[in-house]
Amino acid sequence: MFSTITQIQITPDQLTELVRGAVRSELANFTPPAPEGFDLPELLTRRQTADVLQVSLTTLHDWATDTDDRPAVLVPRKINGRVRYQKTDVLAALKQPRRFKHKAAEGRNQ
Repeated sequence: MFSTITQIQITPDQLTELVRGAVRSELANFTPPAPEGFDLPELLTRRQTADVLQVSLTTLHDWATDTDDRPAVLVPRKINGRVRYQKTDVLAALKQPRRFKHKAAEGRNQ
């Protein structure tokens, strides 16, 4: 129930050295996190892209076209007849804050 408080007298220089030592120790053991998207392939399938962006395949398809409200969000590439998305484009789309009107809401407002 009772705690003991111990006072230690230390000079500002000694405190500075203690902090420096602790910081050096932490930095020596620090492993930086992997950059976002480092493990993605250079070309992503529709499903991979939708999963990364956390959207449906329908939304991903809608984002590929320009509308009156916005330009295309993410334009796919056709490679050997297959739809692929460039990793750099997908990561850029992740970083862009976007606000889109919901189609159902548009229909109610008319």
